Amino acid sequence: MAKDTILGHPKGLFILFFTELWERFSYYGMRAMLVLYMSAAITEGGLAFTEKKALYIYGIYVTLVYLMSVPGGIIADKLLGQRKSVMLGGLLLCAGHGLMAKPDLWAFYTALSLIILGVGLLKPNISTMVGGLYEDNPKAKDSAFTIFYMGINLGALIAGIVVGTLRVKYGWHWGFGAAGIGMLIGQIVYIWGQKYLGDVGLLIKQEEKIDTKSKTPLTKDELKKLKVLVISFGIVMIFWAAFEQAGGLMNLYTENYTNRNFFNWQIPTEFFQSLNPLYIMIFAPIIAFIWLQLAKKGKEPSSIFKMGMGNLILGIGFIFMVGASLERGGNTLQGFMFLDNPAKSGMSWLLFAYLFHTLGELALSPVSLSFITKMAPKRWGSSTMGIYFAVTGLGGGALASFIGGFAKSKGELAVFGGIAVFTMVLGIIVMILSKKINAIAE
Repeated sequence: MAKDTILGHPKGLFILFFTELWERFSYYGMRAMLVLYMSAAITEGGLAFTEKKALYIYGIYVTLVYLMSVPGGIIADKLLGQRKSVMLGGLLLCAGHGLMAKPDLWAFYTALSLIILGVGLLKPNISTMVGGLYEDNPKAKDSAFTIFYMGINLGALIAGIVVGTLRVKYGWHWGFGAAGIGMLIGQIVYIWGQKYLGDVGLLIKQEEKIDTKSKTPLTKDELKKLKVLVISFGIVMIFWAAFEQAGGLMNLYTENYTNRNFFNWQIPTEFFQSLNPLYIMIFAPIIAFIWLQLAKKGKEPSSIFKMGMGNLILGIGFIFMVGASLERGGNTLQGFMFLDNPAKSGMSWLLFAYLFHTLGELALSPVSLSFITKMAPKRWGSSTMGIYFAVTGLGGGALASFIGGFAKSKGELAVFGGIAVFTMVLGIIVMILSKKINAIAE
């Protein structure tokens, strides 16, 4: 492992930090526009798909992006190693995002395919490499993943503002092109920083592969930990199914039903996609400090407890979307958020909804990544991380798009209310049972 450090962390962490920053810039830049682009009229430069079709295509895309993390992890573990897999994934992403700058339909579907393959190779393996930097210092993993997570969200924060501005001024494909340039920068950073990664991410040597390739059964301790991982995957899947309404249903709600006028300036819908990463940049250090202080006192909640807390807080955020739906319907809440048009709800509802969604995410997501690197059998490191991202995709893609499509027939109020109740109840149950769930691995 590289000995050079910055702020007590290996320099390799910051190479991976900046690589992931620009990869997420490209991903979230495209995510901010994708549903809007597909549902926009031909005269507006869009594809003129129905909103329901756009949500389903978006859901399939997100699902496949994360499902490809499973073969991406296996390819890294068995064939290329994590480092080369990230390199190949980055090249595919550069090609895919670059192709999105073309307006042709064939280019659109080809670009989505390349991005799916690229993220599948890059996403699980770069996260596993972060964990690999701390083999000699496992106590620092939570802190490292929090820093890494801030890189993800810094990229996402910049993305919504940049692509939204370019889309409004110059058109959809300028925004998509900017995402491609961001990915190219990330690839350059990764290539330049290889020297700071030491041996992390290299393919296991042939003589060390014997145990990996053999059919040695898992130990009792490994099986116990895997059982807890399976439970955590279920908690995580429900969380992302609700959270990923941000890129689909909530994005369309912002575009169609939110009064975005700010001193005679119409705020681009994509800007609201930057609220989540902005809040993360503000609150991630605070949350990390709280966990650190609780850990010093021996009172830090377990990872499972934090996952339950994340679902509970996320559900509270959807209560604000219930308020937005009621206000838009001319309910007595009209005017509470300084709205003068009963057909649209005020922006303040979104500000608070995304705030609580972010706090829920900070309780669950960085902890989940660290939890997996601790609990997964070492010989299945990338493969297990791939399964985690696949579960994330099933929740945030297929299940989320199904829920979003359901809103088109049953209404946003019913869906937002249902999500709020379900996630809050799930969160409370998980928090209550967290000690029993943790005891399974002991």
